[in-house]
Amino acid sequence: MNKRLLVFCALVLSVLSASAAGKKLTDYVNPFLGTATLWEESDLQYVRQRKSRTWGGETFPGASVPFAMIQCSPVTMYRSGSGYQYEDSTICGFAHTNKGHWNLLHVPVMPVSGRSLNVDDFASAFSHDNEEAHPGYYRVHLDRYDVDAELTTTLRCAIHRYTFRQRGPKRVIFDLGHTNNQVRDWSINQTGIAEFSGNQNAEGNIFFVGQTSKPIRDIKIVPGRRNTVAVMEFLDSDEPCTIEIKMGFSFVWGGAQDNFDIELNKGH
Repeated sequence: MNKRLLVFCALVLSVLSASAAGKKLTDYVNPFLGTATLWEESDLQYVRQRKSRTWGGETFPGASVPFAMIQCSPVTMYRSGSGYQYEDSTICGFAHTNKGHWNLLHVPVMPVSGRSLNVDDFASAFSHDNEEAHPGYYRVHLDRYDVDAELTTTLRCAIHRYTFRQRGPKRVIFDLGHTNNQVRDWSINQTGIAEFSGNQNAEGNIFFVGQTSKPIRDIKIVPGRRNTVAVMEFLDSDEPCTIEIKMGFSFVWGGAQDNFDIELNKGH
């Protein structure tokens, strides 16, 4: 019996043992595999000639379901493949499209807390000790804001849950000027007491609608020295609280609301 056949048999036995023990196959999935940069010659199969990082596996650890349009995943750096490199130490947002290559990362959002706000620098440090990823689910603690961020998705929608542990204003930044591609234009508007909609035109014009679990105070366009963002602020949110944001997406006008209604409002 050759080595390959032995390995295959061992895998089959492990799967059967897992099933017998009541475990699911998804319990063995590690979404962080492939998120690190390749540094060693043995991995790259060539000799590095520069200090900057080269290729990695270009996978992402965020939430997704098979064959979905939406993948909701953390961004540690734009224009860096999937946007997430395991060796990075800060997160600057959570984007909604990701194929593990050098484009996409549409509609990045970031929860922030505190009285002051710097729209040119709002990334938060994080630790892998306070981060977890499973098929269809991602969670991380944002050290700068003392916020637990949780993400999950359907085929065309995303759900964010932010647990704010500090007192003071609670905000969500829509960093719509950023993707892995050039952004041509963007918009966002409040459409109800806890509803909003908008678009981002970059590598396709993506439309989105959203609903929040707390009433929206306002959405302001805030310019900085290098960046302009939309800042969503909430009513009655000075105390520690949890805010949930549901969003539907489409590359067709009107489709975002349809997707939201079908996949989230009706529980499909």
